[in-house]
Amino acid sequence: MKPGYCLSAAAAALFLIPAAAPADPVVTDNTVITEDRRIAILQAKLASLQKQVELLEDAKAIERLQQAYGYYVSEGMGSEAAALFSDSPTASIELGQQGVYVGKERIRAFLTHGGEGLKEGEIRESPIMQGVIHVAPDGKTAKGRFRMLVMSGMAGQDGRWTEGPFENEYVKENGVWKFSKVHGYTTVSGSYDEGWHKKPFPVEGPLADLPPDRPPTEKYEAFPSFYLPPYHYLHPVTQKPVAWD
Repeated sequence: MKPGYCLSAAAAALFLIPAAAPADPVVTDNTVITEDRRIAILQAKLASLQKQVELLEDAKAIERLQQAYGYYVSEGMGSEAAALFSDSPTASIELGQQGVYVGKERIRAFLTHGGEGLKEGEIRESPIMQGVIHVAPDGKTAKGRFRMLVMSGMAGQDGRWTEGPFENEYVKENGVWKFSKVHGYTTVSGSYDEGWHKKPFPVEGPLADLPPDRPPTEKYEAFPSFYLPPYHYLHPVTQKPVAWD
């Protein structure tokens, strides 16, 4: 965990927050300190607890935002997914090796490429899991790492498994959490019928009819090659970066 950040995990995980300090024995003893001092100490403790609650609520809101994205993508609701992004002109999305799309309108164009909704007989289930969220101490920005497992295809045809992590960034605008950056990596993509381990597919590249605003920020290949996307946080116990040697 980065110093000064509050850590949260996705559903069914623990929120790691500093434990409340033991009760100060002099706080309730007005024979030791003045009443004004006792009240000031209690107010400071209350403010600290309120801040911890706010950070937990922020993490929960980001979790809901991320899961909403997964549902909208699953149902082919690209415009709804795009509406989850910041209004900032620097907001961006990058999936696989397709490049970076910058700004809300370009994000919407990318997410609606091929049309809104699903075709008859199409499936695009995209559950999101394994969330680790870090909210900045000021409660204005955050970072999160998630994983998505996509099962897609058309009835009567070979389907596809696609899996990989997200390293996303978030911003609170007018009290509402939004995406400032979505970066999805592809770890593996392969055939449903023959098996992802027997017939893997390459990472999807740029769209010919909708070129990105910037090239991919990182060059890598999917399974059978292996690439470990950088973690935005340190190891929570050793406080060291985690990477393959």
